[in-house]
Parts: sequence; C-alpha cells; structure tokens
Amino acid sequence: MTWALLIGFGAAISRIDLRSHRIPNRALIYFLICAAGISYRELSRFVQISALTLIFGLLFSLVIRVGMGDVKLIAVLIPVLAHNHALNLSLLLICISLTSIVAAVITIVKKGTISVCIPWAPSLFVASILYLATQ
Repeated sequence: MTWALLIGFGAAISRIDLRSHRIPNRALIYFLICAAGISYRELSRFVQISALTLIFGLLFSLVIRVGMGDVKLIAVLIPVLAHNHALNLSLLLICISLTSIVAAVITIVKKGTISVCIPWAPSLFVASILYLATQ
C-alpha cells in the first residue's frame, strides 16, 4: 500500500512541482489524508513523527532556504516511510542527496546555468522509493 501511495502521489506532486515550482497545499492535504489512513493503527506515532519532522524542516528551511512546500512534503513523507520500517535516517538522507544531485545536474545540463529554483519533490519521491527498495 505504501508503494502505491508513493508512486501515485509522487507522480502527481512531482509533475506539479516540475511545472510550477510550487507544491499546492491541496495536493499535500490529500497526501496527508491518505498517509494517515494507512497509519490508522499508529496514528499517534504518525502525528508525533510528522510534528517533529515539521519542526526540523522549519529549521532546515531557515538555514538552506528550502521552500515551505518541500518542508510540508517531508513532514508527511517521513512518517509514511517510518510506518512500515524502522527509519534508517542515514540511508534515507543518502538517497535524497544522490537524487537531488542528479536532479541538479540534469537541470544544469538542460538549462546551461544553475537555477535558483530546483524542484525537489521528484527527488524526494524517487529517494523514498529507493529507500523502500532497500528494505
């Protein structure tokens, strides 16, 4: 069920992020409702991990200037990944870093310059799927 959720919402949210460089709250709310539905047995754990991730995401956005849509996406995505597996944060960060570097290189090659706005949602979803594949 987690795979279907990640692939379905990953494709939709990534397409929106690639086109407009924004992640709409409406898409994140649908993703949150579906993610919470998967975690209905451990809803309190889902909320705790999501709140903690949101706090760290806000601090991260202040330091590195990540968009708020990406921060909210991470706050929903991490509890989904932690639902079925013990979250190995270092492996997830390696997956996110590698996919983000590949996305940046593709953007640089495609446009010829370094862009200020790089859509991060596709990298997050690909990294999440890679993370689940290693479990």
